[in-house]
Amino acid sequence: MFYDTVIFDAAGTLVGRDSPDFFEEFFVVAAGELGTAITLDQVKAALSRAMKEPRFSKRDGRMSTPEQTRRYFLDLYAHVFATAGIEGDLLPGLQQYYDRFQDGRYLDVYGDVRPTLEKLKARGLRLGVLSNWSEHLSHVLKRHELDRYFSFLVVSAEAGCEKPDERIFRMAIDRAEAPVDRILYIGDYPEEDILPAERVGLDALLIDRYEKYGRYRLPSIRRLTDVPGLIGLS
Repeated sequence: MFYDTVIFDAAGTLVGRDSPDFFEEFFVVAAGELGTAITLDQVKAALSRAMKEPRFSKRDGRMSTPEQTRRYFLDLYAHVFATAGIEGDLLPGLQQYYDRFQDGRYLDVYGDVRPTLEKLKARGLRLGVLSNWSEHLSHVLKRHELDRYFSFLVVSAEAGCEKPDERIFRMAIDRAEAPVDRILYIGDYPEEDILPAERVGLDALLIDRYEKYGRYRLPSIRRLTDVPGLIGLS
């Protein structure tokens, strides 16, 4: 299949940490920034409990505005730390951590990202990003010198809705300036990326670097560098 446009998710797809537990590792980093410590096992246990609460497990109203995004993550981090037994007034330190996170300093670009973007861009494909993120995603991409690859960004905190809401996928389709059957979407999370993308008619590909989601039986790859070959650009 030939595509005119490829749209990428951001966290876990383009940027993150080279670990199957990258999201949990940010809690460990945050604790260190606050002058305390938490183990990865403590984070996993506390997150498991937190995600049973509707305020954290809900699929909307988390990252649809800048204020929601900040509040959601500050509440989640504070809850995880309190569950793990970290005491004291953590809010000022967490606010500072959140602000530092938004400039991209704690994030790495996955090693398969730049070679893939270079090849797709060189072959004339239009590239975009669709992400549940704060209003600062453009700054993160610029910090890591990824911004030059992308023609458009659709970011939840600016769009007023978030994945898996089909509306935000339709916004990305509009920005792609291509027929829906000539757009490929790539993300790292079945429930918020691949399944809703398919529901709006997009071809979607799961990037599953650590083989976490085989049970979903979705079209998947382990390296983004496989993409050009899969779409006939090898």
